[in-house]
Amino acid sequence: MKNIILLGIISCLLLSCNSEKKAPTVATDKKEVSNQKDFNVPALPKEVLQKLYNEATYIDYIFYNLPFSISQDDKPSINSNLNLISQEKLGPIAMGCKPIGREFFHIGGEIVFEAEVYFQGGCYGYVFLDKEKPIYANKISESGMKFYTNIISQAQQIKNNALNGQ
Repeated sequence: MKNIILLGIISCLLLSCNSEKKAPTVATDKKEVSNQKDFNVPALPKEVLQKLYNEATYIDYIFYNLPFSISQDDKPSINSNLNLISQEKLGPIAMGCKPIGREFFHIGGEIVFEAEVYFQGGCYGYVFLDKEKPIYANKISESGMKFYTNIISQAQQIKNNALNGQ
C-alpha cells in the first residue's frame, strides 16, 4: 500500500505540467470506491499476446497532450513494446483518470487491437477496446513504467525548449 502511495506521489511530481488536475485518492471506504471505475474485463489472454509477438508488424502511439507520436515497425522494437504490457489484470481506477493516448497494434497493415494508455495520477494500465468498448485491461509492467516516465520527461524537455526559444 505504501508503495502505491509513493508511486502516486512520484508520478504527480513527474507530471507537474498537469498540476491543475487533482490527483485521485486511494479508496479507503465505500463512498470512495464508488468514485472508481472497474472495466470488469479480463487481462489480455496470453495466446493473444503471443500472437502479437509473433505477427505484429507495426505499433503506433497517438498521445493526446504530448507534442509527438511514436511508430515502430521493426520486430525487436515491437516485441520490446509488447513487454510494456503486464500480464496482470488492471483493477479499478479513479473515475477522474483519463488516458494519455491510444496505442494501435497492426498485423499486415490491419489494426487488430487498440488500447487506451493510462499513465497519470495513480492510473497505470492499458484498456483494450473493440468498437470503443473495453474487452481487456492490463497493468503496465515495470519496464513500461520506465518507458512512459521517459516519454513524459522527453515531452517536458520539448516543452521547455520551446518556451526558451530553442
